[in-house]
Amino acid sequence: MEIFETTLRDGEQQAFLHFSAKQKGELAVLLEQLGVDVIDAGFPAASDVDMNGVIEIANETDTVKLSVLTRPIKKDIRRAFQALKGAEHRSRIATSARPFDLLSISESSEGRARQKTIERSCDLMTEARTYFPEAQYYLICAGNRDISFLMDLSASTAHAGATHIVVADTLSTTEPRGFGELVSRIKSALPPEVTLGVHCHNLLGLSLANSIAGVRAGASQVEVTIGNTGDGGGNTALEQMLAYAAYFEQNDPRFANGCDTEKTAEVVQAFKDYTGMQFSPNKPLVGDISFLVETGIHQAIPPKIMHNVFAPETIGRSTEIAIGRHSGIVGILDQLDRMNMRPGNVDQRRLYQHVMRAAQKNGSVPNHELGRIAKSLMLQAGPEGP
Repeated sequence: MEIFETTLRDGEQQAFLHFSAKQKGELAVLLEQLGVDVIDAGFPAASDVDMNGVIEIANETDTVKLSVLTRPIKKDIRRAFQALKGAEHRSRIATSARPFDLLSISESSEGRARQKTIERSCDLMTEARTYFPEAQYYLICAGNRDISFLMDLSASTAHAGATHIVVADTLSTTEPRGFGELVSRIKSALPPEVTLGVHCHNLLGLSLANSIAGVRAGASQVEVTIGNTGDGGGNTALEQMLAYAAYFEQNDPRFANGCDTEKTAEVVQAFKDYTGMQFSPNKPLVGDISFLVETGIHQAIPPKIMHNVFAPETIGRSTEIAIGRHSGIVGILDQLDRMNMRPGNVDQRRLYQHVMRAAQKNGSVPNHELGRIAKSLMLQAGPEGP
C-alpha cells in the first residue's frame, strides 16, 4: 500500500488552514522521514505562494516522490513542470475533468458530453506524459456518477498515458460496501500496470472505512492527511490509516507500507506547531487526552486482557493516567508508582477516601495534590505503619 500524503495540498484547502512555503518544506522533510511514498506538494497555478511552496518542498526533500495538482489546462502542466525543476525524476502530475464537464445539456447530448470529457482527458494525459514520468487522473465525485462511464474514462486515460487512476469520493456519498464495489469495477477496466488509488472524504466519518474497503477491493494507493484535515469534511487521516495497518493488518501484504509509524506523533506535533490548529481533545490517536485514562474500570483492567490492545507507542505516544472522581485504588496506586512514591505503609482505604474527598472539589486531582495527600498519610502512619 502506497501512502500518498496530501496535507500540504488538499489538507490546506481546509478553511483557515495555511502554511508558509518554509513550513511546507520543513513538514515535507518530516513526512519523508516518516516514510510516505508520495507528497502532494501543491497546486502551482493557484498562486505565487502555492508555486513557492512546491519549489521549497522540492528543494528540501531528497527521494520521496512529489505530486502536483493542475487544472485540466495545458499551460498549468508546463507551470507545474517548472515548479518541480530539479526533481523531475521523482515527479508526478495529477489532474481531473472539470466539474462542469460532467454535465450535459440534455439526455440526447449526454453521450456527446461524455465523449468530449474522455477526449479532453486523454489529450491532457498525453501532454502530461511529455513532461512527467507519472501522471495521475482523478475520478472526481465518483460516488455520484455512472459506473460504466467511469470505467470507460479510466480505461481511456490509462491508454493515453495515465499511470495512476484515483477513485475520489469527493462528496462523501459512498459507504464501505458500495465504495468497494465501485473500486473493484474500476480495477477491472484497467491494465495491470496502472496503479489504482482511493481518495476519500470524511463528511460522514467513513473515510477510513471506505479507504480500507478500497484497498481490499484492489486499490494500492491511499490518499491521506494529518488529522482528517481538508475541505468537504476532510480526508482519510494519515495516523488512522497507519495505525489500522499496523494493528489489524500486520500479515496482509495489501496493507504493508514503508512508514516508520513511531514517528507519527512527531509529525502531528509539528503540524500543530506550524498551524496553531488544535484537534478535539479526545480525537482518535492525535487528541491530547486520547490516551489519558481516568475511570477506575479502565485503570484496573488485568494485564492478561490488555496485552492485545493497540499500543500508543506504535505511533509515538504513551498511555497516561488521570486521577479523578471516577478513579479506583488501582489507578491511584499506579499513578503514585509512576511518581516513584507508592506509600507502602498507608492503609489503601484511607488513601482512597482522602483522594476522593479532594476529587469532590474540582473533579480531578493533579499530581502535586496526589503527592501531597500520599506524603501526609505516610507521615501520619510512621515507619511501622498504621
